[in-house]
Amino acid sequence: MIKRFFFCAVISLFFAAHANAWEMGSYVENAQAGEGIKTDSTWESQETLTAKTDLSMRTSVQKDTLKHHSVSVTYGILTLSDFAAMHISAFTELFSLGHEKLPVSMYGAYSINYGYKFNEVVETGLIFNYAHPFKKGSFYTIMPKIKLNCNYEGFVNPFVELNAGIIFSDFLPDIFPAFHITFIGIEIGRTFPITLGLLGFGQQGVAYAGLGYRF
Repeated sequence: MIKRFFFCAVISLFFAAHANAWEMGSYVENAQAGEGIKTDSTWESQETLTAKTDLSMRTSVQKDTLKHHSVSVTYGILTLSDFAAMHISAFTELFSLGHEKLPVSMYGAYSINYGYKFNEVVETGLIFNYAHPFKKGSFYTIMPKIKLNCNYEGFVNPFVELNAGIIFSDFLPDIFPAFHITFIGIEIGRTFPITLGLLGFGQQGVAYAGLGYRF
């Protein structure tokens, strides 16, 4: 009887040990499967985070490469003051019956231009203009500007521009309004662009050309 009892007990312990081992194996397999899913999810999250970081860095680099400031010097012909000088000289001679004359020089105008770019399209700034339409006097013009760039980051940048301000002279006491409109303008180059005003009207001239610097 005792031998049978021990024999049954040994058999029971054997099956119990195998059952416990099987349950542990299943648990380990399930745990490993769960960790694999978690690891994949973590890897995907890291890839997404890396992609976002890379995109953010590239965007920052693009923003930092925008050169907000620019200066240029231009020379233009047939300016607003040139047309005014021609008319004033003609009317003075006409109404004085030829006794008074205002000699004109028609030397065109020089402009110093400063611009600040808010983005790749919109630019504002200030223009100082010097002209010498009469032989006995000069005109000085100050005009704020608004400029729209079509391809600022490119090698060739078409643009349009509107300037409006005041003009005064060293031989006339009055101050007059002044303006300039560039209908067709082109900048060629990036750091040291050549500026061409191909068609315009106002104090910078019907056409003008110059050299600039972006920084």
